[in-house]
Amino acid sequence: MNILFDMKIFKNFIIAAATFCAAIFFVACDDDDDFKINSRENGGSTQVEVPAVTKKVDQFAIDVLETYYLWNKEIAGDMKRLNPDTCTTPIAVVSDIIYRENGKEVDKWTVLMERLSDMESSVQGNSTTFGLDFAVGTISNKPGEYFLLVNYVFKDSPAAKAGIKRGDIILDYGGQAITGSNVYDIFNKTSLSLGVTGLTSDGYLDSDNVKEIPLTAVTMYEAPILMTKTFDVNGDKVGYMVYNSFDLKSAQALCDSCRKLKSAGIEKLILDLRYNGGGYVFTEDVLASLIAPWQNVSGKDIFQKNVYNEILTESFKKSGYDLNEYFSSQNSTTIDGKEVTVDVTDANLNLNDLYVITTGNTASASEGLIIGLQPYMNVNMYGETTFGKFCSGWMLAPEDIYERASDYSLIKEWGMYVMVGKFTNANDQNDAYPAGISPKINVEDNPFDGCQLGDENETMLKAVLKDMGKTYPGVAATRASIIRYDTKHIDHRPTGLSIKSIPGKFASLR
Repeated sequence: MNILFDMKIFKNFIIAAATFCAAIFFVACDDDDDFKINSRENGGSTQVEVPAVTKKVDQFAIDVLETYYLWNKEIAGDMKRLNPDTCTTPIAVVSDIIYRENGKEVDKWTVLMERLSDMESSVQGNSTTFGLDFAVGTISNKPGEYFLLVNYVFKDSPAAKAGIKRGDIILDYGGQAITGSNVYDIFNKTSLSLGVTGLTSDGYLDSDNVKEIPLTAVTMYEAPILMTKTFDVNGDKVGYMVYNSFDLKSAQALCDSCRKLKSAGIEKLILDLRYNGGGYVFTEDVLASLIAPWQNVSGKDIFQKNVYNEILTESFKKSGYDLNEYFSSQNSTTIDGKEVTVDVTDANLNLNDLYVITTGNTASASEGLIIGLQPYMNVNMYGETTFGKFCSGWMLAPEDIYERASDYSLIKEWGMYVMVGKFTNANDQNDAYPAGISPKINVEDNPFDGCQLGDENETMLKAVLKDMGKTYPGVAATRASIIRYDTKHIDHRPTGLSIKSIPGKFASLR
């Protein structure tokens, strides 16, 4: 699954049989009845000296876009710009030719990249990290300077061990002011010193009390379930879960968490997806089956429908693959080479009411979950309009589409996250199109409010609890900042990806 701290992916896909264009052709199937592509270079005179590696990348981009891309027909004329004899900048060209309508960008996510493994690791929640998630803000009386606002900290991370928490403000690192030229450098360091402060009592940045905190990054799994807890609201037991990424490893953890919430007797669930940019569709399916009414899960009702281009649709049809996804008590996939089955039978919450906290960072698989559940239960949203990722993609490496190793040996590290389909719920609706899903009650995320996630006085959670009937007698207004800051989220992971398992050898993402 764009890549500027935005997205999330799809991998594990099988092509069964497809034909397209003179640039590619299919060969006989192997023992698994999988078809792969053999590539041939375009002929003709060469006007520009194009390196051999770049030629292979050009051809790989052509082959992926012609066969898999949802809008392959719409951009067919522009794909000639990837001619291996003349194109020396395939990454830039792919970025430039992806689908637009009336000059407006529709596909914001398809991307060609040199190292697919970096994205794969990030989507899986494994990375070398300090364990922080940020928003970036501007300092009104210091033009050109920024600060970083901590949204949350992962448990047992270097940042957590150093005492950094939600609402902390980072004014500098290594003694340098944070500016437009270095604001992203923090993601490329393995050790640094952060200047951490907070707000003064009257709402200004406390620049007189900055504590320098040294941090060394570690390679760790960032467990995306930040917390689960319960609240009593007018006699109802309400569950609360903060969930930040649909990675594969968290599927079983979701089941375990819901089992505990069920044991606590919850009747309603507040699902906090404000920082969840997406992930694996397999995990999305698991969570949907944990939340939905049991009659829909046991009845295996449709959770989502998928629409692909003509080539893939015909391939799936010939192979007997069902393009729909269903609620199920048991969901299976392959994780690290092992077949894994998550059984939700004793953990299904059998809910009629779901309350979801969203922001503009709530994307892809998160939006798919909301959309897919809407026909079966009351889904109430609070916060901000979601990201608007209405299509699904696959993360493809050259080895995934080529039969012969000689076709990709020079570019085996390369890959593309390519949009391949659109998804809807059982009623053929997708409210994420074209610009995101709007909430029932608008409320902005406010890490400045002095409350940690899960605190009943935290701004967004409080809005939900109040709407559910909880009273707050005598509670003072939460702390506010009078400094100016924007709400641009700088995610430590890609945003706007979703990953779906389709029977076969490869993996896919949304």
